Amino acid sequence: MPTASQLQQFIRFGLETLGERNAHHDFETLSLAVARRRIASNLLPATGPVSTGGDQGRDAESYFTHLTRDAPEVSAFARLASNETIVLACTIQRRNVAGKIRNDIASVCSTGTPVHRIAYFTVAPVPVSTRHDLQDQARIDFQVAVDVFDSLWLAQELAEPDLFHLAETYLQVPSEFAPAPESADAHPEWYVMTRSRWREQEEFTGQLGEFAQLRRALRHATFHAEARADLADWLHWARRMLQVAEPDSVRPRLHYEIAVAHLRGLGDLTPADPLVRDFFDQVLNGNDMGLLQDAQVLLNYVYGAWAGHATALRAEDQDYWAALLGARIRSLLDEGPGVNRRSSLHALAAHLALRIRPAGQPANYRPEPSEDRVEPPPHYLTAEDIGPLDPHQFTVTDLPAAMEHLQQLCDLLPEAQTFPVTSIADAFDMVAPLLAAHAAYPQVREALDEAVERAEGGVARARKSRNRALQFLRVERPLEALGEVHTMKVSTWFGDTLPWALQALLMAGRLYSMLHLPLAAKQCALAVCAAAGSSQDPALAPYIARGLLRAADCDYQAGNLLSSAALSEFAITAQGRYADDPWNEEEHPDFHTLVIDSSMALLAARQFRPHLVPTLADVHARTGLDALVEPQLEGVDELAHSETEWMQMAVRSGCGLPFADAGPRRTYHWAAGGATWQVECENTPHAVLACERFVAAAQILIAELALLDPLLQPAHICIDVQLSTPAREPQQLPDNSISRWQVHLEPWNEETDAHDPEYLADLAAPLTEILMTESLLPQEQFLQKVRTAFEQGLNHKLIAGRVYDELAALLPDDHYRQLSSLEPSPLEEAFPFRAAAHEALRLPQTPGPGYDEASATAAVRRRYEALPLVHYTMRRLATSPPFRATALELRAEGWRDWHILTAVTNIVINHRLFLEMTDDPVMSRQDIIHRAAALRRPETQDDPVPPDDAFTPDALKRALATSTLSTLQILGLEHHRQTPNFPALSELLGARYAYWTLDAPHEDFLELG
Repeated sequence: MPTASQLQQFIRFGLETLGERNAHHDFETLSLAVARRRIASNLLPATGPVSTGGDQGRDAESYFTHLTRDAPEVSAFARLASNETIVLACTIQRRNVAGKIRNDIASVCSTGTPVHRIAYFTVAPVPVSTRHDLQDQARIDFQVAVDVFDSLWLAQELAEPDLFHLAETYLQVPSEFAPAPESADAHPEWYVMTRSRWREQEEFTGQLGEFAQLRRALRHATFHAEARADLADWLHWARRMLQVAEPDSVRPRLHYEIAVAHLRGLGDLTPADPLVRDFFDQVLNGNDMGLLQDAQVLLNYVYGAWAGHATALRAEDQDYWAALLGARIRSLLDEGPGVNRRSSLHALAAHLALRIRPAGQPANYRPEPSEDRVEPPPHYLTAEDIGPLDPHQFTVTDLPAAMEHLQQLCDLLPEAQTFPVTSIADAFDMVAPLLAAHAAYPQVREALDEAVERAEGGVARARKSRNRALQFLRVERPLEALGEVHTMKVSTWFGDTLPWALQALLMAGRLYSMLHLPLAAKQCALAVCAAAGSSQDPALAPYIARGLLRAADCDYQAGNLLSSAALSEFAITAQGRYADDPWNEEEHPDFHTLVIDSSMALLAARQFRPHLVPTLADVHARTGLDALVEPQLEGVDELAHSETEWMQMAVRSGCGLPFADAGPRRTYHWAAGGATWQVECENTPHAVLACERFVAAAQILIAELALLDPLLQPAHICIDVQLSTPAREPQQLPDNSISRWQVHLEPWNEETDAHDPEYLADLAAPLTEILMTESLLPQEQFLQKVRTAFEQGLNHKLIAGRVYDELAALLPDDHYRQLSSLEPSPLEEAFPFRAAAHEALRLPQTPGPGYDEASATAAVRRRYEALPLVHYTMRRLATSPPFRATALELRAEGWRDWHILTAVTNIVINHRLFLEMTDDPVMSRQDIIHRAAALRRPETQDDPVPPDDAFTPDALKRALATSTLSTLQILGLEHHRQTPNFPALSELLGARYAYWTLDAPHEDFLELG
């Protein structure tokens, strides 16, 4: 339900559209109606045409009444009657409003009856200082009092229940925005009094004021179960009013209210089906934006009733009405309306296209009726009412149309400053998981958020980001949630909203931990500590403890169990100093996590690194953790595990190698982007901090690029980080099975500025080069994805306020010397550790960039058409028992016949080329390439024949593997590594390009049946 401020914003927007519609008369009528209820009841409209000055500048003036407000049981009219001569004037002019008011005051006071007071209404806001100047001038020049009622005052009054019907009629505010009753009681006083009057009422006028009273009470009875016993009476009175209702302004709104009351109050729309038809027949040809928006809402109600078998209306009816509404919107847009009306029309069209439907079902799909009917959901649906909107289960009616209209709306928002963006922004947030795959999603989100921030402030924008993040988490899409949380952080980083930014950083850290990216999470946690510590607000001090607790957990997740223990000393000190009830594990889940981490680290040390037990036990004794840890381990010590089992448990938990920080070199393991990563450095302070800076940035960048699909190879990437002043370009080292790199980083010093563009470039450049080399995208395509990531805010994600080294420089040099002197695990050499990726960061199984099934099938067909190249060889091999057995074996492994044909062809052509090179051993590389191409011709009986042992299973697999490079070229991809990793290429082609599943009809040249 809209808040009071949101309703007032919508009304202000409606006032602004009056000028676009040249609706001066509507504003006069509206102002007079408001003035009669708020200023003086004895006002009469002027009779002269405004355009000719016939009304003498007066849009209305008061008349004399003998009624006195002092009489007992005085009427509302008498209470508001004025004995002064009051003139009402109004303007929809938006420029030089003060000048317009001065001229009208002079006109009013120079002719006609002497005036005591002028009530001036304007659609433009008038600053207080300007208002006072106008009042002073009028008092001096004409001895008249002037009250200026601008759009802000009007919006406040029209948002009240007794005047809202005026906003509906003259400003086309939809019925859904009607203010809720002030009381949540089942029978508040106003309701009881209204019900009593209506029970005694014999006749109905069918006018707007009467309708407003009925609607307020009808809605109360509809949406309050305790008052629902009265609903039948209210529906009876509504239908009686319908017989005399004013046809244009009241009747369609009555149709709407009766239909909603039947569905939401009684759970059955069927009795109101004819009224629904009448509503759409009348409204869909009109121009009233409020009624058109009601039509869109009623369409949603009808669909819900139809899906729930609570109406006799058909799916065809809904499609017809939706098509008519869409056509009406297009027709009104074609008229070239002003910016505000255009904004409203695009928002309405977006709402229409964002209706939620089951995914993968025909348009007329209707669930089977439920055996037990339940209480209808709340009047205004929230994300919690609807449930998680999983894109695999739900979709929107027309995603392209929705995003097109949203983009056009966003283009208008900077000019349409008063447009009430909240409604469409809330709808966008609710269905965000269904829209995120669209290319325009980031731009639309940003524009809507900026408009919300302009209207309601940074906290409102942050709240929307958080709500979208929760929506994405509910459908298990943490990467999208992460982007929303970072947006929340940026919009609240300064001033009074800093607590929101700290919450966002903590939430981002948790998401990185969930994604098995602990160093990225640690950077967020440490940034919380730094921001809270540098703040002058003592209320933020507890964030210091929370950040340190999270940082210690991140070290544990990274496998740095000893560093985690050392960091826990700082965390526990801060917890005791800043947190309320600090040792309550239920109140402080991060502290509880620290206790669990400490217990597991001690258990691991006891079971396979006993020489580390004293180090951990000393920390526990100094901090008092031993009193909490030892009870956790009671009975657990009996469940002994080997170091290999601990490594396996770490992989399953998304953690790094246990005690990876013990020994002269420190190792960081994680998995993301389809690849496994291993980064090593010397176990010294500067080297570790620089290495962690690099790893944190790598994890953040990969998480950011994952949604952009960088097409990374599923290889193992091993990086040796070394310190160098200045930093040098990364070096790729030759290796066919592992992607090996050497990276040279500059150590941190106190002069390093995190906000210096050179620092950001030094951070991102080596990572970009490594990832570009591991990607199979053409270089420019990959770099464009990196540019897109920066456009979406990658820079503020990579840098959390300060340089990582400065944030993390908490442990003394002695700590690093102690760890460096320890013996590393001997198992790392014998059983290489490979981290496990979170599901969101595993090798994607969706079609890769550029994949098209028809084109891929055509490429397979061309592979079969190459049979003449080895026609005689294949005939011979088809009769060879060893080869036939090999072919059957390969088929069982998933090979298609075109794989076998491709491998045989490569072996045959390479054999011919080998013979030619033997004859001409000085052939250049270019000559070899040209000669190999020339040898791809139909085979003859006289061509040299490779020996039978050239077609063993291993030979065929090697031949097919080398052909994957040409497959990449066919797909428009590029290989950038110095030495190809053929197993990685094969795995990626199978996962993203149907390499192992696609086939085409072909001749059975193997004759295997």
